[in-house]
Amino acid sequence: MRSAAAPGPNPFVAINGRQRAMLLGAFSAYLVLIAIARTRDPTPTDDWIPAALLLYVGLVAAPLLLLRRNLGWFHPLVFSSLLRLVDLLRRAGMYAWGLDWHRALPAGREELSDLIEFQLLLHALAVASHYAGYFFGPRLPMPQLWFGTPRAMVPRLLIVFAISLVVFLMYIARQGGLSAHIGSWAGGRHEQIAGQHYLFALAQLGIPACWTWLAVRRNALRSPLFWGAVLMTLSMAFLMTGSRGTAIYGAIGGLMIWMLRDRRISYVRVLVVAVVAIYAITALGSFRRSGWYGDSNLEAAREESLFESVTSGAGGELAERSTTADGGLPIFAKVPDDVPLLYGSSYLAIVTLPIPRGIFPEKPTMVDGQVGRVFFGLDAGVPPGGVGEAYWNFHIPGVVAVYFLFGVFHAWLARLFLRHGQQPAVIALFASAMLLFREPSGLSFVQWLMTQVPLLVILVWVGALGFGRGPAPRGAAFVRT
Repeated sequence: MRSAAAPGPNPFVAINGRQRAMLLGAFSAYLVLIAIARTRDPTPTDDWIPAALLLYVGLVAAPLLLLRRNLGWFHPLVFSSLLRLVDLLRRAGMYAWGLDWHRALPAGREELSDLIEFQLLLHALAVASHYAGYFFGPRLPMPQLWFGTPRAMVPRLLIVFAISLVVFLMYIARQGGLSAHIGSWAGGRHEQIAGQHYLFALAQLGIPACWTWLAVRRNALRSPLFWGAVLMTLSMAFLMTGSRGTAIYGAIGGLMIWMLRDRRISYVRVLVVAVVAIYAITALGSFRRSGWYGDSNLEAAREESLFESVTSGAGGELAERSTTADGGLPIFAKVPDDVPLLYGSSYLAIVTLPIPRGIFPEKPTMVDGQVGRVFFGLDAGVPPGGVGEAYWNFHIPGVVAVYFLFGVFHAWLARLFLRHGQQPAVIALFASAMLLFREPSGLSFVQWLMTQVPLLVILVWVGALGFGRGPAPRGAAFVRT
């Protein structure tokens, strides 16, 4: 359980032979356990889910066999496979025993099994298209960058934290106080966030600021000032919108930056962050629900047991989002026969997002809001995932095209990191892209963009990054490329 140093100069944090065997063993064990569970199903269904699952898992694990020289934990293809493994774990019960019901579908067990098969085949097609784009797609040009040694970085970052805090306090005051603000979460974050994305982005500037600090200063973890900024930033990230994911992703992003910077995997830290994240999902969820009834208090969060949260609480909630409340299954069931194709409108919503709806009342809606309204009858967002969104827009060809382009982007990102992976600025930008733009969905892209743009601005402002030819070098202060 100690930190394992990565051998060699691989900037993706190399995977050694034993680790690769363990990962392949995890995929194999998953298939074996699903097969065993299906044999013990008291109400078995005659379906092709095992065959579709075998195809999908084989494609997901393929990078561990295809990649040799650059095989690393954070290589875009490998990291995507690890994220898909997490998703497979969340859906294990569905693949083992099928579904008896779904929140948005009046379908029986056999009909749902057919949908699960179709979903697996579409996901397998998406993975194959992802690889095709990575290996055979066009090569995007590299940007011209220069890198500097930041001066007076901490004072400048403190200004960023101050701006974030002032915006947060002004917004809370406008809401009528913290209790009234928390009570407004009952109306749903979809309505709360509408038209205020810029304000929330300003209030969450502390996340890219902390990432910059951690990437540039190797002694950041020993600074009480840094930890004070982290605590304030993560607290505000949750209290601003009630989004548990924003705070959790902020912490995970910091861990990724630390591992990429030091080029080693710390199993202990990964385990601790995973346990804390699962507990936070349950505890903060209880605190958020207590505010719906005008009685927000920390006791609701304190009552949650760490053991129960890890073993059942958050696990059940996360599994439900991928099974009985999955936003993709109703799309595969009803599009295009009962519900028309979007023909790119959910992607167009990304472009029109900065335009206030008061100026453009008919502007397209993000796909999660459309799924919630059309399929679930909710005034809340239900993410359908990258495959679901691509299918709703352009049917099966859309899945192929969108994931092919995602592979082209990942190939560009990998080449960029291979060239500049030793630079702190690129480490922070790479970690942000890998964590937040984890799938080619509009929601994931917007989350990444709203963090990536401030991160770029902060890195340029502190002097860690620049574009173009750069200023005249002073000693070893600047590195041109």
